[in-house]
Amino acid sequence: MRDAKSFQVFDLHHHVGSLDIVGGAKGGGASGGMAADAEQRIAFMDRCGIAQALLMPSNGYQAPNGIADTRHVNDQVAEYRDRWSDRFPAALATVSPLEGDAALDEIDRCIQVLGMKGIVWHHRFQGCAIDHPRMDALLERVRHHRVPAFIHIIGDSKLESPWKLEVLAERFRDVQFVALDAFSSPDFAHWMPHIARRHPNILFDTGVMVPVSHMIERFVREVGAHRLLLGTDFYSSPKLFSVPFPLLEILASDLTDGDCAEILGGNARRLLGLA
Repeated sequence: MRDAKSFQVFDLHHHVGSLDIVGGAKGGGASGGMAADAEQRIAFMDRCGIAQALLMPSNGYQAPNGIADTRHVNDQVAEYRDRWSDRFPAALATVSPLEGDAALDEIDRCIQVLGMKGIVWHHRFQGCAIDHPRMDALLERVRHHRVPAFIHIIGDSKLESPWKLEVLAERFRDVQFVALDAFSSPDFAHWMPHIARRHPNILFDTGVMVPVSHMIERFVREVGAHRLLLGTDFYSSPKLFSVPFPLLEILASDLTDGDCAEILGGNARRLLGLA
C-alpha cells in the first residue's frame, strides 16, 4: 500500500465541536477546550499522514438563541482556523434555512469578515430538507459571493436524499456544490456516477464511505478523479472511528498515483483557492 506521506493529504471534512445529538457527548469537543481539541485532532492527522484539513462547524450545536448561537459557532471555527492555520488553512461557516433573513447577513459576514471559504449544511440536523424553499435565497447569496455550497447527503436520511441535491444543482447551475458523505451506503455509491454525469457542478467527498461496495474506482473510471475529494468526517468528540478508512482504501486501491494525488489533496486545494 502507498504511504500517505508521499502525498500532501488534505482532508476536506473535519467538524469542530461535539456531535452531542448523536454521540451523547457534552461540551464543545475534547475536554479542555479548543487547545485540547486541536492537540487531539493534530495527533490523529500526524498519525495518519494527513497534512491539512478543512474545518466546518459540528452538526449538533444547541441554538436556543437562534442566529446568535450560529454566529458564535462560526466565530469559534474561524478562531480555530486562525490559531492553527498551518494545519487548517481554510474553514466553512453554516447557517440554518430556518433563521430567516438573518442567515443572509450571516453568510455575508462569514465570507467578507471571517474569510470563510464556503457555506455548509447538514439538513437532517437543521430540521428541514435539502430542497427547502428557503434554500433558494441562501444559495443566491452563496452565488453572489462565488463560494462553494457544501451539502451532506448521508445515506440514512430522507431529508438528505440525493435527488433533492439534484434539484438545487439544476436550479443553480453556476454554483459549485460539494456532496458530503456521498458514498455513505452501497445504494448511494451506485447512484453517484449517474448524478455526476447529469450535474457537472457537483463534486463528491468520501466521508462515511462504506467499506463494501463503495465503487470508488468505478466512479473515477466513469467520471474522473477530478470529481472526487478525500473527506474523513472527523470529530474529536465523540470518537467515531480509529483509522481514516477512505484514506487507507484510496491508498490501497488500483488508482494511479496521479489520480490519488488529485483525490487526496489537489482537487480540494484548487476548490478552496489554496493551490
